[in-house]
Amino acid sequence: MRHPHASCNQLLAALLTCAIALPALAQTQVANKPYTKAASRQETRETFLRSLNSSIVSWGRWMGVGPFDHPKGGKDIATPYAPEDLLPKMKAGNAEALGPANRRPTYEGQAATKIQWKEIAPNRPGVGGDDHSQTIDLEEAFSTTRVSKACCYLYRSIDAPRDMDLPVRMGSDDGLRVWLNGDLIVDVNAERPMSPESEQPTLKLKKGPNHLLVKVSQGAGEWQYTSSADPDLDPIIEAALDWQLDSDFPTLQSKHYRTATIPHSADISLEVGGLDVLTGSNNPIASMKPTVAVCTRRGDVFLIDGVFESPSLTPTFKKAASGLQEPLGLLYTQYGPDTHNLQCFVAQRGELTKLVDTNFDGIVDKYTTVSDAWKVSGNYHEYAFGPKKGPGGKLYVNLNLAHTDVDGTVMGALVPTRGSCVAIDPITGKTEEFADGLRSPDGLCIYDNQLFYTDNQGDYVATNKLSWVRKGSFHGHQSSLKFRDGYGPDWKKNAKPVPEITWPAVWFPYQKMGQSTTDAIEITSDKFGPFKGQLLVGEQTTCDVNRVFLEKVPDGKGGLWYQGACFPFLKGFASGVHRLCEAPDGSLLVGMTDRGWGSTGPKRDGLQRVIYTGNLPFEILSMKIAPRGFTLEFTRDVDAASATTIANYSMTSYTYDYHPGYGSAETDTKPVKIMGAQLLRGSRTVALTCDALRSGGMGYVHELHIKGLICKADAAGPAEELLHPVAYYTVQHIPKPE
Repeated sequence: MRHPHASCNQLLAALLTCAIALPALAQTQVANKPYTKAASRQETRETFLRSLNSSIVSWGRWMGVGPFDHPKGGKDIATPYAPEDLLPKMKAGNAEALGPANRRPTYEGQAATKIQWKEIAPNRPGVGGDDHSQTIDLEEAFSTTRVSKACCYLYRSIDAPRDMDLPVRMGSDDGLRVWLNGDLIVDVNAERPMSPESEQPTLKLKKGPNHLLVKVSQGAGEWQYTSSADPDLDPIIEAALDWQLDSDFPTLQSKHYRTATIPHSADISLEVGGLDVLTGSNNPIASMKPTVAVCTRRGDVFLIDGVFESPSLTPTFKKAASGLQEPLGLLYTQYGPDTHNLQCFVAQRGELTKLVDTNFDGIVDKYTTVSDAWKVSGNYHEYAFGPKKGPGGKLYVNLNLAHTDVDGTVMGALVPTRGSCVAIDPITGKTEEFADGLRSPDGLCIYDNQLFYTDNQGDYVATNKLSWVRKGSFHGHQSSLKFRDGYGPDWKKNAKPVPEITWPAVWFPYQKMGQSTTDAIEITSDKFGPFKGQLLVGEQTTCDVNRVFLEKVPDGKGGLWYQGACFPFLKGFASGVHRLCEAPDGSLLVGMTDRGWGSTGPKRDGLQRVIYTGNLPFEILSMKIAPRGFTLEFTRDVDAASATTIANYSMTSYTYDYHPGYGSAETDTKPVKIMGAQLLRGSRTVALTCDALRSGGMGYVHELHIKGLICKADAAGPAEELLHPVAYYTVQHIPKPE
């Protein structure tokens, strides 16, 4: 099946390609429409969109005031506060509804603090920073620590070119009230997690200024608001426009890593469950050009050609298979008697299946069950993630727990094998439990010929994590123990001790490093910047890709242990980042979905590609532990004076609680004093001497912040501060002095 746009849009594709090839100053058209670079990205985008559609509105900046004391928290949205006195002024056409005079009053906020209206910068802008889709972390917006029993108000103007209806999507954590031009249009009294499509009102706008007032209540935990009003654009035009805007208005990230959207038509649900690339190395046709393979949560497998253009404007989609039950992993590789054919392995909900294309026409001819040894109860949450080819040449699949309180926790094991990692012989189908104690283990990864997996915060899982999986290892969730040999359903009554827990190699501090970890891959190419040999880890909720550096350290028992640091890396993907794949040209493929697994992105699904521009970013390359501190290596030469200034570094350490409750706050938090900063081995390595590193228990996260450190001006760029000046190193073991 070809992309429906491909056959009728050859002229459009040529025009797009020609427009993109021209220098920005000479650019006059995109998609055969007038394109004029204005003073800002948003102004340029809106001008172009109006040339296609006269219904494009102009959004004002967010304003906000809060937090107010709200004694009943998320369970009370109706109690009015002083900002609601402004509602009579918020009538359509009143350009000064929240002008300087109306922003001047001071209110009494939570803990008797004095608060005023102020401009709010969304911490999660839309794709490319666009104003039509934004997420606001309300604690961050109001510069406060974790709050409870509170509420706040947000305001935004909307300038409409004519009377019109504008559909929007909104979500909040917790309750939500929304007024348009003084009239209440959303009234939700609830304590709930944020989902970006909880409310979908249609704004009935009048020509000229309109006014949106939003009230968000807070019970406890996270506190967020998101809204999205995406124009209904042809996907090819939207992909081309976003690429051109990134060229004309590069962000700090896009100077180094450009993101291209692979457009797909509305009749394709591209909820990516698995992602791979067919090349000569994993199929018997060595001459085959790289083709992207995607399995979707709807049960289809697509082969996509034309992905590796920059940008890709007319890819072709061919449906290779269908009728699968929510496959959440896909691997093209060769095993056994079918090695002369094209083989694909997918983990369906109830089995590992081999798909074979016997005549190389791109259509699967044979579906073979490799293993159906694991158990399912029918609970909707019993996902199967994988496979990944790992130790011993076996295929590994992670089995999600059910969503049930059968074990007194949010997640539980209703049948054997749930919460387990299973190893499968791809030839014989022989299946064995490899490890257990897993919760919601979406990502599998091979690093240093060892198996690792990611898990998501919840019961017995303090925060998101990356863990080393060894045969027989137990990873902490106790629901699977009732099916473990030697335990049984009454193991707690019999006072059976919990097996030794394998604590993570890396903890991802909650919210600071996202909220829902997914896929993990190793960077094996030097074409993706300076990070070869490190891991990339997907983040579902906040639409990010994070970076991990691992090292092996002595474990004090004569062996070695993996531990390391995580760093923020790439942000602003269109939807929840679910699957990652390294392409033969060194670019990164990002498969996305958010149905049922909420994300802050404006899209519901999709495929994007990240290309390294060759412009070297100034980053922390690695963070290694030493007996009395850490050794930092940077990607560029550092300025000696700023690198050796102790005041430029600050650190705290903390751990977590292990319990059946949902997640854990950071506990036992203490400052770590930086005693010295010494430049070593040239101009890229700094040794930090720290007082009182901590290890033991579940491990201690050592959170490092760097401010004021600059690199030297060189061929890579001017002197500048770090792109991401923070790192989180999980210390399980501290090496002894030599």
